[in-house]
Amino acid sequence: DAKLQHMLSDLAASVMDDLELRRTAFRLRENEISLRENEISLRETLREKSELLVAVNKLTTSVIITNPRLPDNPIIFANQGFTELTGFALSEILGRNCRMLQGSQTDPLVAREMRQAVAEQRSFSGVLVNYRKDGTPFLNEIMINPVLDDEGELSSFVGLGQDVTQREQSRLLLEHRVEERTADLAHSQIEILQRLARAAEFRDDETGQHTQRVARTAALVASALGMPEETVTLIYQAAPLHDVGKIAISDLILLKPGKLTEEEFETMKTHAEIGAALLSHGHSEVMRIAERIAGTHHERWDGRGYPEQLVGEQIPIEGRILAVADVFDALTHERPYKEAWSIPEALQEITNQSGRHFDPKVVAAFLTLAHEELL
Repeated sequence: DAKLQHMLSDLAASVMDDLELRRTAFRLRENEISLRENEISLRETLREKSELLVAVNKLTTSVIITNPRLPDNPIIFANQGFTELTGFALSEILGRNCRMLQGSQTDPLVAREMRQAVAEQRSFSGVLVNYRKDGTPFLNEIMINPVLDDEGELSSFVGLGQDVTQREQSRLLLEHRVEERTADLAHSQIEILQRLARAAEFRDDETGQHTQRVARTAALVASALGMPEETVTLIYQAAPLHDVGKIAISDLILLKPGKLTEEEFETMKTHAEIGAALLSHGHSEVMRIAERIAGTHHERWDGRGYPEQLVGEQIPIEGRILAVADVFDALTHERPYKEAWSIPEALQEITNQSGRHFDPKVVAAFLTLAHEELL
């Protein structure tokens, strides 16, 4: 029995060993299959990456990859599109930072914005002047995107570039042509406005001369106030239209040799609104200024003017300037209903009305010109 028991024990141990060997062989077989599958997967991944690399390298768009984990975020990959765009060989750019392409014409603000985006690990897009190896500048339309690894950590930056010099030159040429066309239209509008202004001259020669004198005075005051030269010119061009609404006023009122009745004066006052309406919806700045002048040159600083009873700086600056120029000229020249005032009398009246009828700043500029005998 003891011998039998020993034999059975040996048999059991042998069976267990055999089972363990079988299990080990099975595990080895499973590992072998897994390794083969991994090898196939790895080969497939490498093949896909190789095909992707070939495709990226053939792109005409410039593509670079940089490694932010290395000092100075160097270039670690560049495709053929990059080398063709810049003229640099791979050996000349790998390991270097992209700022090697920047130069004297590179906009420092755009360059700083790009560096800030990289530092904050966010995307960037913009147009920057870069330089080829031979030193020629070109406009590079750049897009940069961060790439994160499986753990969500920054692993690289991918940058795309495209030469848009010709496109930008075409855009600038188109803009220049549009500006020229706009200038032509503005000139045509000015000519139309001048013809409208002359329409008043045929009815009242003094009105025609008055508009020209007022335009000159208004331009001088605008310049004395420090307004840009372009704005001064626009005011000079638009000012003759300040009374254009009078073409709708009856000659019986416009040329009446005496003081107007209250009803007639109310009719005369409508010329401001009529003038603004005639000049409304203009697409050029001179038309918009002319509209503001026509509609507001009878407003008063204290709000007692017409047609809208605007107060203080609610009145456009052009209207405030014309108010002084218009009244001064009206005071110093004979009208059907009054004699001309002397220059000192008119200047005193302008001074008295500062802060009431007129903007004090405009009056100060006007009086400076008058005292220097520049009017």
